[in-house]
Amino acid sequence: MRKFLGIDYGTKRIGLATNIASLVEPLCVVDNKTDKSNLIVSKYALSAIAKICQEKAIEQIIVGLSEGLMAEKTKLFAKLLAAKTNLPVTMIDETLSSYEVAHKLKEAHFSLKKRQEPIDHYSAAVILENFLESLPT
Repeated sequence: MRKFLGIDYGTKRIGLATNIASLVEPLCVVDNKTDKSNLIVSKYALSAIAKICQEKAIEQIIVGLSEGLMAEKTKLFAKLLAAKTNLPVTMIDETLSSYEVAHKLKEAHFSLKKRQEPIDHYSAAVILENFLESLPT
């Protein structure tokens, strides 16, 4: 199976997940502290994601797409990422991924402190799982 990188884009943090065959693994959360010259993605975040793509031999990037103004920012982020990595970027609906993760963590009896930590990488895993499930078998 091909190697994918799932991304939950945010203006403050970017969650990443990857796959091993059909098994999805939350990878990490990358800080996205932008400056006035670029309000979409920091140079650090873009470089960190590109490096992970190289190290993990990623063949395609899957970015979760939300709604409204955030959707427009996400589309621009996806274009910048495609240019930086020279990899195909596919966008899929991620409307309730963060809610789904928060619900799963609560069901699994994670402590309130643990549930308040960044969950962006878990959201990226849900996005990637949804994408993999949509692929023809």
